[in-house]
Formats: sequence, structure tokens, C-alpha cells
Amino acid sequence: MKQKDILKSIVYSIYSLFMMNMLCSCAPESSNAQNTVWEHVGIGGGGAMFGPTVSPHDPNIVFVSCDMGGSFVTHNGGKSWRMFNLGKMVNFFVFDPIDPNVVYANSRGLYKSIDSGKTWSIIYPKYSEIEGMVSKGDHAEERILTKDSLHRVVQALAIDPSSSKKMYAAISIEKSVELYTSNDGGETWDKERNFDYNVLNIFIDPSSPETNRTLFVTSKLGIEKKENGKWIRNYTASTKLTFNSFTGGYSKTLNKYIIYGISGNSYYNSEKSQSGIFYTEDGGKTWVDRQKGILKFGQASAPPVEWRAIGTSAFNPETVYVSYAGFVVHPDTICIGVAKSNDFGQTWTLPWKDMLTKKGNIPSPNFGKDWLNERFGPTWGENPFSIGISPTIPDICYGSDFGRTIKTDNGGKTWESVYSKQLQEGGWTTRGLEVTTGYNIVFDPFDENHVFLALTDIGLIESKNRGKSWSSGTWNNGVPNNWSNSTYWIIFDPAVKGKGWAVMSGVHDLPRPKMFRKNGIKDYEGGVLVTNDAGNTWVPTSSSIGEAATTHILLDPASDKKSRTLYVCAFGKGVYKSVDGGKYWVKKNNGIKGSEPFAWRMERKESDGSLYLVVSRRSEDGSIGNDFDGAIYKSTDGAENWSKISLPENCNGPTCLLTDNKNPNKLILSAWGKVSPGKFSPDTGGGIFISEDDGITWTHVLANDQHIHDLSFDPRNNRYYACGFNASAYYSEDGAKTWTRIQGFNFKWGKRVEPDPKDPEKIYIITFGGGTWHGPAKGDKNSIEDIITPLKRL
Repeated sequence: MKQKDILKSIVYSIYSLFMMNMLCSCAPESSNAQNTVWEHVGIGGGGAMFGPTVSPHDPNIVFVSCDMGGSFVTHNGGKSWRMFNLGKMVNFFVFDPIDPNVVYANSRGLYKSIDSGKTWSIIYPKYSEIEGMVSKGDHAEERILTKDSLHRVVQALAIDPSSSKKMYAAISIEKSVELYTSNDGGETWDKERNFDYNVLNIFIDPSSPETNRTLFVTSKLGIEKKENGKWIRNYTASTKLTFNSFTGGYSKTLNKYIIYGISGNSYYNSEKSQSGIFYTEDGGKTWVDRQKGILKFGQASAPPVEWRAIGTSAFNPETVYVSYAGFVVHPDTICIGVAKSNDFGQTWTLPWKDMLTKKGNIPSPNFGKDWLNERFGPTWGENPFSIGISPTIPDICYGSDFGRTIKTDNGGKTWESVYSKQLQEGGWTTRGLEVTTGYNIVFDPFDENHVFLALTDIGLIESKNRGKSWSSGTWNNGVPNNWSNSTYWIIFDPAVKGKGWAVMSGVHDLPRPKMFRKNGIKDYEGGVLVTNDAGNTWVPTSSSIGEAATTHILLDPASDKKSRTLYVCAFGKGVYKSVDGGKYWVKKNNGIKGSEPFAWRMERKESDGSLYLVVSRRSEDGSIGNDFDGAIYKSTDGAENWSKISLPENCNGPTCLLTDNKNPNKLILSAWGKVSPGKFSPDTGGGIFISEDDGITWTHVLANDQHIHDLSFDPRNNRYYACGFNASAYYSEDGAKTWTRIQGFNFKWGKRVEPDPKDPEKIYIITFGGGTWHGPAKGDKNSIEDIITPLKRL
């Protein structure tokens, strides 16, 4: 199952704001690429996507954002996509109505591109007023510090259809929401008025006088309209009606600006509210509920339908699409999908109709090939979170959901996935919309073309042709369904062909605190699996551990290959050891403090077989020196006994530890900073540390990046790698003493660098929501940065 309870709070906050070569020679189409050295590796999709926005100048140009921080642009109608990164999820995109190369994106600030999304500059807050930025907390959230230290959020933006210089923006400054106008393209802003609510949209009536525009400002309560210089508040009379989102467009036929709004209990709104699809042609003075044309397809006594998203064509508002869920059409059939109207919502069709029945779930019959539907069925991606319609061609519609971006170019007659494509020889490959979270990439030691990606939410995937195509590695092959969500680690026996072990769990995103802050570990599921045929089939082999979120497995290469010694980290349970290849496991927590140790990773010193254990931090409040600290332990007797190693001063969030085979007393540690008091105070205690005396003393060697997730080492060239949540990966060629940023990689949430076994000058970078990258080990000096107005990290 997906972790929808976790996603829900994230999605709601998002929604309220915005309504090199590949592994093989057959890399994805790259007509969008500004940098062909770095490529994405994978199957495509796999994470929530939002806000598809189609250019009014060219329907082949589309932008999409992801809740994990990345954004994407296509210039060929979805055949291929290019990722770009603005430090945070983009809440909305706005095209300049006159200049086809200009587009705006709102993330941690308001950004502008003058080259169709190739590069970006921040325009609000004004660049000259920015002191820098800090990254704080578990997700290293970036906050812009201005000279006046005020927190600013752009809630909505609109550009005058006749003048690119004239702009309107709803801006929250320290939670005070105000309407600002600019007459110079965002160089300067003048405050026009205050609002006592959060703004969802600003619409401009293009038929109104250019010098005195009619504006419509939407909120969950209704619409405020500015006409002839006067503001009129058109709120709904019903206290039971609150709007979830709006869409609008100008009808030349009616000579009116049409606005639609949806309301009711939904994925975004848990409060009880009157359900409906509402239409207004007078700025919200009067509303007509137009859901009846859809409800006639359902059961009369059924519960209200959830209207999840709505979209119309800005120049053709007679066409409107609505995403729906929970639509009971038969006593044993519930439908999810998209409804469409071509007459302002008076009559409807159901061109996207997935059927969830007691006998099984059936994708809409007019859907093209789609790997997520093929593997998990329609309840994985569900119906769209967001709908984007071409302003000029209303038959072109994009929908984005839990794991996909879907497109129709014929008004819903057929739908196709544009996040992934199936190859003629079988399997799937990405189109560039990579939004997966991963932990590692693993190659079969007996077959260099056999590759596994250990991912979350879509579980293990594998390629048997070195990344040319991919397929699910957990489908009908012995993996329990309730373990298939996340594969945290996978290892193969270097001496026994086909032999391997994996640790899987129904719990994703560990060791992020969001996974245990509310309910602890009591419901964690997962365990250890073994394969004897290189992953074709798997057998659970951890009944002696019980259900657990197993996050790491370590093999002792000195053990008898007929009866391997293995160690497993069970998050919240501790360390387990097997001396018979994983058939039976014994808990080995002697010396480890706490009843629920967050055992995360282990390391084995090659010189003497000593073991090191990383225990994750439990606290999030910035405290230190208590039972919630993370820890490092060492065992010199095969995990029978553990002794605690002191962490560096002011550090309590260890994430990974490496030993040095050439120096038996050397340890390299990565750590996550702890929160500091103050809105703009940077985290402390994180980065990279070195000890030359087995942990007695430590030296802080990388302090300007406080959120390092993982370390790795390539013995072929003695090069260390590090990666973390501040849009950077690093390498070191002097024994981890100094670190250099790997230029070209800029995804916000990096996790791990893994050397390419075929080429020591190439690497894979596994990310938290940005797929897997493949490129030069020391970066690309010629790479073009997405942001050309970089912010100083404080």
C-alpha cells in the first residue's frame, strides 16, 4: 500500500497554494535536454505530480511539478521531459501571455525564465534584498532570509493579457495577505489592498479596459471582484459551502468571464462541506451547481462524489474537465476518473472511468499502456490531483496523480501515459519524469547486465539489459504484498551465483521522523527475503524476527559460503544475526541502549571484522544529550556485545559510517544537523566528520552542508562520495579531508552516490524523489545551472 496517510498532509498544503549516457545506449529521448551528460535511469513516474500547465503559445510546451521538489518541462508534448530544480516544489506556473519564452514559477520565491524554462532568476523577493538562505529540519527546508527578515510567500500571480509589464500578485508577508501590482515586470511592487483570507487564484477579464482591469480573486469562501475600480465581495450565502479550487476562462461567445469552483469533502478537505461543481458568469454573485449532469450516471442514494480537481481552457471555457472519486455507479462498482463537458457543465461524459469492483479493478478501456496500471491497477495512481488544459486546444488535457502524468489530445477519447514508455522488446523506460525515491542501485556480480533499483512506493525494479528497460521486481514472485512498498537494501553473494538477500517493508521513507512521530513502530511490517535465482523468485526468511521495517543487511564475506553469516537492521527492534544464510535470526542488542533502537545501517571493518552500527536519531526539536539522540556502536565479537562510540561534539544525528581499509583506526561519519532556535538560524551538528583514533576524537571536515544522508567509497580510485538534502553531491580524493561539489547534479534531496562498476569515472546518484541520475564522477564543469541567481547558504 502507498503511504497515503503521510502524503495527505503534504498534498493538502501543496494544493492550497496552487490550485553521459544512460545505463545503455538507448537513453530516453532528450530533445528537452540542456545538458546531455547527466541522464535519468529508471522506469518513470512513481511519485505524486502536480500542476500540469500548457503553454498558450505552443501546446507542446508543458510544465509539471512534483511534491518531492523537482519540476519538469517538455517541448514535444510529453515524449520526453527535462528536470529542473528551484529548491522547493513549484506551487504554480504562469506563462507570459505575449512572450512565448517567458514563464514564471513559484517555489521558495517567485522565479522567472526568459528561455522557456532552461534557466531561472529569482524576482521576488528582489535579489538585491536577499541575504541568503538557510536549510532547516528533517527535510532541510529552504528559507530565504531578506534584509528585513520577513517571511514572504506568493500565493497567486496573474499577468495582464495586453502587457507583460503589468502583473498582479497576492503575497503573504508574515501571514498578512495583500494584493500587489507591478508595472515593470516585477522589478518593483506597489501594495493595492489587504485580504483577510488566503488567495487561491487571480483571474483577469481580458475584455475589460486595459487601464482599469476587472479582477476576480478567489478563496475558499468565494470571489472578490474588482470592477470599475470598486471591490465587491461575492461570498456564498451557505455556511456549509467552502470551495476547494477554481478554474476560469474568457468566453468570446458569451462575452463573459466564466469561473468554475468545486467543493465538498475530498482528499484535500476533510471538513464537512456541501458538494458540488459550481458555475458563475457574474464573478460569483450567482452560482449554478452543475454536478447533476454527472450524478445521473450514478446510484441515486449513493454518498456524495469527491470532486478532486477541475480545469478549463482559458480561451474556451465551455470545455471543462473534473477529476472524480468515490462515484458509485452500481451496487458493486465505484468509479474514479475524469468527467468532461463541452457546454459549460450542463451535460457531461465520463471519458476516464476506472471501475473498482468486488471482483477486481478495471482500468478505463480507452487507456493506453501504462506500467503502473499494469503492475498495481488503477488504485495506485488514482484519479488526478491536478488537471491542465491547453488554452487554445481544449481537446488537449493533462492529468497528474500519485505516480503519473496522463494526456489526451482528442478530448478524452483515448488517454496515454507520458511519464514512461514501453519498448517493443518489452519492459519500460522513463521519459524523463522521474520522481522515485531510492536507496541503492545493485548489479548482479555474475551478470553485469542485470541491475536492481531499490526504491520506495513502487518497490524493487530490475533490468536484465543494463538499464535499457525495467520491470517490477516484486510482482508474483513470492514477495508479500504488504512488504512490496519499499526495498531498503539488496545484496548478492559474491561467491554463489544467483544467491541474494533483500530487506523490504510496507513502511517507506525511513529514517525520516514523519514515519514514527505519531504512531511509533507498532504497525511496521516487513522482513528479509532470499533468492537463489537472481531475483526471479523470493522467499521470506525472517519469521524469527517477526514483522519489522528492515532497513539494511550486511554479509560477512569471510563466512562459509554454504552457511553465510548475515546481519540485519530492524528499525525500532535492533540488530539480528543469522549464521545459516538467513534461515534463523537471533537478536543481538547487548549494550545497545533503549527498548526500541532505530537500527539503521551497519559497516564491517575488513581488517579485523569489527562491526559498526548507526542508530538513527529519534528527536526533531533540536535537543541533545538525552535518550532521543542517535548513536554509533562498535562490536568486536560478531555483534555479541556492543560498546558505544562517542559522537562528535554537538552531533546527535549520525546517518552513515565508513571505515578505511588502509587505516584501521580511521572512521568517516556523515550526520544530519539538529534544529537551531530561530526562524533563520541554520542547523548545526551535521555534515562530515573524520576520526583517526576509532572515534575517540573527531574533526569536522564538511560543515557548510548540514544534511548529509550517505557516504560511499570506490576502491578502484580511492575516491569518497557524499550526498545529502542541499542540492549537492560531493567527492573527495584526499581521504575525505576536503570535498568538492559534483557540478551538474542539483536535485534538492540527494541520498546516495554509487560508483558505476563498469566505469570508475561515472557514478549513479540515488535521490529522495528525483529518480536515479547517471553521469561523470567528478561532475561536468560545462553544465548549465538551473538557477542563475544563486543564493548564499548561511
